[in-house]
Amino acid sequence: MSEKLFEIENLRCSYDKKYRENESRVVLEVRHLVIPRGHKVFIVGESGIGKSTILETLGMMNNTIVPDEDVRFSFYDAEDPAWDLKELWHQGDCRLSAFRLKHYSFIFQSTNLMKNFTAYENVAYTRMLQGYSRFSCRQRTRQLLADLGLEHVDEKRMAHELSGGQQQRLAFARAILPDFTVLFGDEPTGNLDAENAVRAMQILHDKLNDHQGATAIIVSHDMHLAVTFADTIIKIRRCLRPRQDETQEEVAYGLIDDSCVFTRRDDRLWTNGSESFIDSDFETFLRQK
Repeated sequence: MSEKLFEIENLRCSYDKKYRENESRVVLEVRHLVIPRGHKVFIVGESGIGKSTILETLGMMNNTIVPDEDVRFSFYDAEDPAWDLKELWHQGDCRLSAFRLKHYSFIFQSTNLMKNFTAYENVAYTRMLQGYSRFSCRQRTRQLLADLGLEHVDEKRMAHELSGGQQQRLAFARAILPDFTVLFGDEPTGNLDAENAVRAMQILHDKLNDHQGATAIIVSHDMHLAVTFADTIIKIRRCLRPRQDETQEEVAYGLIDDSCVFTRRDDRLWTNGSESFIDSDFETFLRQK
């Protein structure tokens, strides 16, 4: 059994900062979720169901947590005691930034590259922020870009001069170059062709193997990529909140509980404890709404 990395109970997420009693404003409910350390975790589900919300919440990018004394939202560090992430939001920006710098790395579909930086600088600075030398970061950047098929990009090339697919690979390189406990990816291969998407995921797979205990949590619409590379797949369920009266519209929200979490048991079998699928059938199941 893998060690726990995240453990969540009774978490509700809302973007309404004035949230109090209005249940219709909850966009995602996580009744119970344990994410093991060292896994490649893919999060799937239909559009608008809460995939980006759970990524933002786990990644401490946006405080969507509805205040509730029953919420458990824990991060288990191999070196320090468990972190209460709902309390970390109240400890100030410096504390929060230091936590993210030490433990987290991010890949965004929109890339968020810095246009006034060269391609090399965009990648290398993430590791330089962790105290590594400029020379070593440049060397690692050169090798990583070559692995991603960007060996033709020289150190003076500006990031904004690259094509959309090249910029996506650059953003991928930027995220996997530094040390991290968890890498979060929001459709990190969404702008790549099938060949480059597989290449990128294979490089991430190798990176995680080289750094035992590192974890990747990836939102993706690519079910085949998920089944091919994931150790754990979370399929967010779509639920409807019951109407209070005839005039009220039904409101959809996402739900995560133990039945949503499928783990690879061997090369072809996936199970959540009550249901089991072989790869081909599981891919079909994941595509269903």
